[in-house]
Amino acid sequence: MRNFIFTLLIAVAAVPVFAEALPEAPALTFSSGSTAYETRVQTRNFVATKPPTHRFFERGNSIRLVALTGLVAADGLTTQTALSGSGHFREINPIARPFVNEGTGGQVAASAIGLGVSAGSAYLLHKTGHHRLERLVLNASIGIEAETVSGNTWHLVR
Repeated sequence: MRNFIFTLLIAVAAVPVFAEALPEAPALTFSSGSTAYETRVQTRNFVATKPPTHRFFERGNSIRLVALTGLVAADGLTTQTALSGSGHFREINPIARPFVNEGTGGQVAASAIGLGVSAGSAYLLHKTGHHRLERLVLNASIGIEAETVSGNTWHLVR
């Protein structure tokens, strides 16, 4: 049943793609042994607009980066507190586990790498003009870190 629902969602999402009117392919014409391409460009409904540009460290992104940095610090603190406790806890992330198990220095390194990847990918998306994805990456990182901190805290007080 789950596979059927997933397939149905994919099919419904793909309907607009197949319903689009696609432009004609370039026609291939042969002239005196060389290949020339004849292109037809539809410009009837095309409006060239420049995407809005903004600075990366605008107010919204600065707030997101500060929140993400605070959550990464809280994640490191709660993770190290849980690991140094009763011994029933372990790092779930297999990439960060070798760093985190080495103590506070490893936790700082793992946190810096994670924060750098999140901020760096958002900056790369910003520089390539994908501003919605830039905000989405930062917001998703904040959500993931908030869930991690709340999960760690819940296990610590339980």
